[in-house]
Amino acid sequence: MKALYRKVPALAPYSPSDNEYCVCRVLEDCALIKIESLARLRAAKTYMRRVALRAPGSYVVFSTRSKRVLGKMVTRTAA
Repeated sequence: MKALYRKVPALAPYSPSDNEYCVCRVLEDCALIKIESLARLRAAKTYMRRVALRAPGSYVVFSTRSKRVLGKMVTRTAA
């Protein structure tokens, strides 16, 4: 019988060089789809605006360190 224990790699500790800010698309008020992650908040907000202009919808910038939404943008299609 094979041992059930397998070596599982541990999660790497948080490093300040990791990309902290995630740009996500909001689906149905609660589901988030990660589009891109960036190291700087200003760059993440700029990227969110560019994506929102090309593909209307709801977008947020989320901090993986603080677990908070730091920016939000909602765009709608022209009728």
